[in-house]
Amino acid sequence: MSILLELLGQRLLRVGLVYAAAFFGAATTIFLLERGAHDGKFATFGDALWFCVVTMSTVGYGDVFPVTGAGRIVTGVFILFTLTTIGFLLTAISEAVLEVKRMDEHGLIGTSMKGHIVVCGYGALARAALEDLLAAGRKVALLCETTEELALAKEHGGARELYVTFGEASQEVLRDRLNAGEAEAFVIAFSDDVKNVIASLHARVVNPGARLVVALQREELRQTLIAGGVTYAASANELSGRLLASAAFEPEVAYLVEDITTGARGGYDLQQYEAGTGLGGRKVAEVREQLHALDGPLLIALAVWDGSRYELKPHPAPDLRVSEKDHIIVLANQDQAERLVERYHVRQGR
Repeated sequence: MSILLELLGQRLLRVGLVYAAAFFGAATTIFLLERGAHDGKFATFGDALWFCVVTMSTVGYGDVFPVTGAGRIVTGVFILFTLTTIGFLLTAISEAVLEVKRMDEHGLIGTSMKGHIVVCGYGALARAALEDLLAAGRKVALLCETTEELALAKEHGGARELYVTFGEASQEVLRDRLNAGEAEAFVIAFSDDVKNVIASLHARVVNPGARLVVALQREELRQTLIAGGVTYAASANELSGRLLASAAFEPEVAYLVEDITTGARGGYDLQQYEAGTGLGGRKVAEVREQLHALDGPLLIALAVWDGSRYELKPHPAPDLRVSEKDHIIVLANQDQAERLVERYHVRQGR
């Protein structure tokens, strides 16, 4: 609405000034001509203003009207002026409304999301990440490279959980359209590594505290990005190669990895939750017993908070005590995850 009002103000400034001048000029002239006339209807200047309003709107109540010849001439000229120029006013309003609609359809207005995930790119990797994030109930602001990608991307979700725009990953676009300063994390997965590096640098400037995940085509860039503050950088080619190697001699392992690394297909999924007050303070063995009694997820790893960072401990020892800030990593289907969330009031992700 604020953008619509701004556009209306810009488009109606000149024509509005002309109409205001004509309106008050006609009202003043008619009032001066009709004041004191025999059987005159204009007792106050307010009557003249009211008369011009109903005349300009073509309503014409007839409660006040000019009785002098000069007043009727001025009124006639005012009516002709209104009829011949009202189209310009209506066109300006219509153009402003259509412009706002076009901006909204192309994601140019911006989003007010907070605590969301910013995804840059719409290639195969970015689409897979987008589907999993939406399946996990996370809000996503997506930056496509073209309007064609934008139209396809909007089919993944509604406006409440998915905002889509297009353009380059500049600081202005990240900050003004994607509200990246309020984002929780970034997933940067363009098909060009140069764009990925530039986007990661801009993202770090806009939101220094957010987690930054980058997909790379060239593995040799990984250490460079990690040194530059990227939280996690992965080479899609390397990961795919490892999965292909497993499929060659242990195919069920490859099938399992493929299944548990996505939550968009409704099967089992690897998920992460903060232990919180419900699970914190207990040993790993006790947490496993509680989850088993709940017919819930399977605990397979623990992310232990050491005061400055998280240390991953796969298959943690049974006597290891879990703190409230630690995160449990579990294997669960949707029903098991829902029982865990309902029982312990935890939230997926970090």
